[in-house]
Amino acid sequence: MTGLADQMAAAGQPIAVFADRLRTAGLAELQRPYPIHRFGSIRPLRVLSKRRAVASAARSQRIDGVFADSWKSVGAIPESLGPIAALAHGTEFPTHPRPGKANRIRAALTRCKTIIASSNYTASLVRHYVGSGGAEIIVVNPPIAPLPVAEPASLARIDAIIAGRSPVISTLARLEPRKGIDAVIRGLAELRGRHPQLVYVIAGGGADRLRLESLVAECGVAECVVFLGEVTDTQTKAALLTRSDIYAMPSRRVGHSVEGFGIAYIEAGWYGAPALAGRDGGAVDAVLDEVTGLICNSADQRDVTAALARLLDDAPLRHRLGDNAAAHARTQTWEAVLPRYLRAISL
Repeated sequence: MTGLADQMAAAGQPIAVFADRLRTAGLAELQRPYPIHRFGSIRPLRVLSKRRAVASAARSQRIDGVFADSWKSVGAIPESLGPIAALAHGTEFPTHPRPGKANRIRAALTRCKTIIASSNYTASLVRHYVGSGGAEIIVVNPPIAPLPVAEPASLARIDAIIAGRSPVISTLARLEPRKGIDAVIRGLAELRGRHPQLVYVIAGGGADRLRLESLVAECGVAECVVFLGEVTDTQTKAALLTRSDIYAMPSRRVGHSVEGFGIAYIEAGWYGAPALAGRDGGAVDAVLDEVTGLICNSADQRDVTAALARLLDDAPLRHRLGDNAAAHARTQTWEAVLPRYLRAISL
């Protein structure tokens, strides 16, 4: 939503943002050339306050359309305003909801002109809640801004961690079971004999780290696995992905949790890293199988290991997929995609 607001403002669209309060202590407000209105208190009061503020804004200026970050935010939009385009990400559309929640979702979506799904998978979830003649569902894969070139100092820090080893596998993600990092670790135990100098760099924070560290020890691959911890600065990300030969995130479904799209694959591709992704969820939109990476059955360890082996064993394949990934990522920028968002509210 921040990217959408920034790009619309840069394109000359007058906009205003109505958002929840900052939840992290000490976090500074975003400095933007458009107004950002914040609302606190419990959810029902926040929604009411937002609705009143939006209604007040509408009395003093023309409102051409409204973007909602999800169906949950539609309630904060006064009935008289529209057209409304709601973003759909995936996990907020359960496949087996309680009747009350299903009714709330349907009621919100009946007010929308368009629902912008992050992937074809997400669109399939939304269709269960939209009847014939309801909102139009369109798929717009989340775009990225052009990513920075890694600076020499940042590359030097990553090079010191890699220590001359190759090939370099990386994952840059929140550490949680559905990312499939454990499947990559298990694959290393089998493949390390063929590639004794490989290194797997895991960047990210999360509650799954202790389990993953135990698994690394159990599989006997501690010498080739590095945990970087949480990485937030763009230069460290750029350097890691620049040095990566493979971006491995064979995400899978864990309970109701599944990857709605996987923008990390696109970001890795920007730097020429082919991806290993799982078939569950929306990753198949982000990674073009046999074109920008490989799609595997992430619930089957043998299939994960086999796909990883193909990428490790076949350098020409890696390079071809990596070149394709870099070219594809440059078609997924805001400049290319913004018109599709604007058409969703008839601009």
